[in-house]
Amino acid sequence: MRRLIVQKSGQFVIIAVLMIALMIISIAPLLHRTVTYYKHEPWEEYLALIGSIELNSERLVTLSLANYTQTLNQNILTEKLEKWQIDIMKIYSGHGISLTYETAYLNHSWKKQQSLSVANVTFTLDIESIGLEGYKFTVVELLNLTIIAIDESNILVSVKDENKAPVTDLEVGNFKVIDADTNSTIGLEQVISDYDEKEQLIYRLVCNCTVPTSVVVEVWSPENIHAIAKYSP
Repeated sequence: MRRLIVQKSGQFVIIAVLMIALMIISIAPLLHRTVTYYKHEPWEEYLALIGSIELNSERLVTLSLANYTQTLNQNILTEKLEKWQIDIMKIYSGHGISLTYETAYLNHSWKKQQSLSVANVTFTLDIESIGLEGYKFTVVELLNLTIIAIDESNILVSVKDENKAPVTDLEVGNFKVIDADTNSTIGLEQVISDYDEKEQLIYRLVCNCTVPTSVVVEVWSPENIHAIAKYSP
């Protein structure tokens, strides 16, 4: 009886070993295909491709906003987007790329104490070669100019972008000051960057005369986006 039990136990062990061996053999090809796929699939190239498309789309929106603030042509953004849709298929031919947009928005609110210029586009990207479908990203470009105060020959202003971060490295050539009553240009001698606890960075526009009570300040960002603010008592 004991011998029979030992034999049955031995048979069970052999059967269990054979089942495990069969499982390993059946899974091995799948593991090999998976490892090979992830090893050879150029994921870094795909990420670089998507990043390049996003970056160039952002540059296009920035350029469109800059042109819009110079001309106020509302069609300029859609015109450039339509051309970009065609160009992108040529530039990245062979990838099966489709780039569409749902929202294309240009606007400005000028000659207020706090003024802005803005562009907003939502894109949808499909890349057939990597099975990417319905990838959405939004590009927002904004320039906000605020006249904080006037102090004799000084005008304090803040200039911020879409992230409410200060626009840095602005100089005399980036600003223009106008007497709002006479529409005459006021000479600008110096632009000084100052730290402000609330605004972080402000610009002190030092004029060559006492600033009138009603004044217009214009600014051009490094990307040549334009905004106009007006200060009146």
